[in-house]
Amino acid sequence: MKTASFSDVQSIMAEVFGVEPDKITMDSTPDTIESWDSLRLLNLILAFEKEFNIEIQIEQLPLMLSTPKILEILNEAISK
Repeated sequence: MKTASFSDVQSIMAEVFGVEPDKITMDSTPDTIESWDSLRLLNLILAFEKEFNIEIQIEQLPLMLSTPKILEILNEAISK
């Protein structure tokens, strides 16, 4: 079973947010990434769902406000 690694998440986040991958760190939040808004968060979720063949529950969206939390939620969804 595949798990989501930081580099997987970093690459997808960089593409969706339109920034260089090195701008995405374990400390990234909407406060540190200017283009991280609600619309791009939805696009990010869709990209993760497609990449990992998972479904992220709508209740999880408001929790996905940091790179570590995104990794946690993705790996929970993958393990189901």
